[in-house]
Amino acid sequence: MSSHRDQAYLKTRVGVLSARLLDPDIIERLKQMSLSQLGEAFDLQPIFDEAIDNRQKIRLVEQALLQRLMGELSVLLRPLSGRSRGLMLYWPRKFELYNLKTLIRGKLNSLGMEEIRDNLFEMPENIRLPHESLLQAENVLEMLRQLDQGPYALIARQARSVFEEQHENFSLDAAIDRLYYTGMLRHANITDGIDKRGLKKVIGIMIDRQNILWLLRYRLVYRFAPSEAYYLLIPYGGRIQRERLMELANLDGLETIIDRLPPPFKAILADVKNITQVRQRLDHTASEELRKLMHYSPDAMVSALSYMIIRDMDLMKLYAIIQGKLLQMDQGIMNEAVPGNPLRNEAVEASHV
Repeated sequence: MSSHRDQAYLKTRVGVLSARLLDPDIIERLKQMSLSQLGEAFDLQPIFDEAIDNRQKIRLVEQALLQRLMGELSVLLRPLSGRSRGLMLYWPRKFELYNLKTLIRGKLNSLGMEEIRDNLFEMPENIRLPHESLLQAENVLEMLRQLDQGPYALIARQARSVFEEQHENFSLDAAIDRLYYTGMLRHANITDGIDKRGLKKVIGIMIDRQNILWLLRYRLVYRFAPSEAYYLLIPYGGRIQRERLMELANLDGLETIIDRLPPPFKAILADVKNITQVRQRLDHTASEELRKLMHYSPDAMVSALSYMIIRDMDLMKLYAIIQGKLLQMDQGIMNEAVPGNPLRNEAVEASHV
């Protein structure tokens, strides 16, 4: 950012938008609301009123919430220029990478173009992939070659190399995810922000979260060998660096892995029973850490990026609540799927045992 005025503008916009964030008490209230009340509160009633099946409504809700997120991003982008703008524009590319993975799966499974189109997110033009051109590609390698120029070039080239070697979708998906986060770090290292340490902390929080979840899934669910699991992780986290990741990848069992995690993760994840609880606690902790950075970093860029990540997490919870309502999910299952504060809720449950 080029001036104190731009910093002040961005800080002000983040302050205004932060009133929209959902704290645990609000999440609990949303779970008690009817579908009609949720539709009115979040301008989604026209979708609920449409004469379409619930699967289509769920998809339209997901797209509407993403458009809301992108609208807020466009507000925060206004004062940004140069490398700060580049980093802020890089963050939402994860959604377009979801689209790329959908296109790849569709191509591998010989799905029709219309079916693939129906499952793509509508994204702003400045980060959008050439969907129609990619749909016309002869195969996955040709699809990735089309991206050799432009903002997705580095990810596309390395993903193509993985696909040529492995020729299967899981490794390609994992490579795309890993390359996205390493790209975030690369942008943070060259940004012109005044609080690079805070910026790297934001990204480190998200990488540590991903690495713990990926490690547990690769080792405990997919039963990958230690070397294979480690290869699929990001070796540049916040609190968990290369050497510790290598050590963790050689362990087996949920309790054993958690016991060897560094602070504060060992305490945060104590007594978890499954990977779902791990994700919920990590999400809650990441949100709390990011809120502190959003409020107290001297750099408006750190505040803005922190806000966008928290807001994305919040809207995913709202989406899960609405999805549960549309599918008439039992309230108990809803509470398990979307806890307000997983640390507090589990402590309350334990006190009643």
